[in-house]
Amino acid sequence: MVELTFINPGYLWILFIIPFLILTHFYGLKFSRRKAMRFANFEALARVSGANKLSMNLPLLFLRFFTLLFLIFALSGPIFWYDGEGGTFNYVIALDASGSMLANDFDPNRLEAAKNAALAFIDRVPADSKVGLMSFSGTTFVKHELSDDTDAVRESMNSVEIEFASGTAVGDAIISAVNLLISEEEGRSVILLTDGQSNVGTYVEKAINYANEKFVTVNTIGMATSEGGQLPDIEAVSTLDEDSLVSIARNTGGSFYKAENNDQLQSAYAEIARTSTKKLPVKLTLWLIILTFITLSVEWVIVNTKFRSVP
Repeated sequence: MVELTFINPGYLWILFIIPFLILTHFYGLKFSRRKAMRFANFEALARVSGANKLSMNLPLLFLRFFTLLFLIFALSGPIFWYDGEGGTFNYVIALDASGSMLANDFDPNRLEAAKNAALAFIDRVPADSKVGLMSFSGTTFVKHELSDDTDAVRESMNSVEIEFASGTAVGDAIISAVNLLISEEEGRSVILLTDGQSNVGTYVEKAINYANEKFVTVNTIGMATSEGGQLPDIEAVSTLDEDSLVSIARNTGGSFYKAENNDQLQSAYAEIARTSTKKLPVKLTLWLIILTFITLSVEWVIVNTKFRSVP
């Protein structure tokens, strides 16, 4: 499967000015024909304002159209994703450790169930893969740098506890996890698990762009039951922002998993571990910039040779 995503999709709105520029081009031709009437040389007049004027300018119109098109797409930062054979994968597990993870709708609670599933995942990781670990709530906490020492990562996983920092900073968690993976050339994958929604820290959209810039895939796991769970000594409701997690996964080449019980949670990790293909990114910005310069150069040559205006 192939897919095209954009780091800065807002620039695509500039495409709406292209029809206006095309109309401006034809208006310029009409104005030049009027101006040509001032010449006394009627042979030149026929050449400037005759029937061939439109056909002569069509190549320039196409060149300018594609120059603008390439430039706009270059600014938008397109990334072409394609499926490739899976080699070595390197993972960072980003685990929500906010207070809502103490809810008891998972056995024995959300946090312990998430930790147990993550430990089972670490056991499935190939020997040549590296694993890192971090937790997050209102801020992020790196528990273990990327390492092939899975025993040490397991110990760090067992030590993860609730972090009493207000809020859930999903965007910060993604950026911190990506930073742990930067040293690896390929197979960069984040597994982000949360039971809530991002309400503090970096905007999720900015974090998605950062992951794409660094060619990191983000798989997301939404941990929540339809009934919800009770928090010890607290009457509060944690709402899962499923749409945001789907968007994070889709726009970084990952997958989204909804876990409503311990078995589904284990299955989500197992499916990630079984993945035999990985989405490989190709940044198209440089190629589009090159095409922009090519079309500009061709237009310059044409304007100064075949279509050169003689005063």
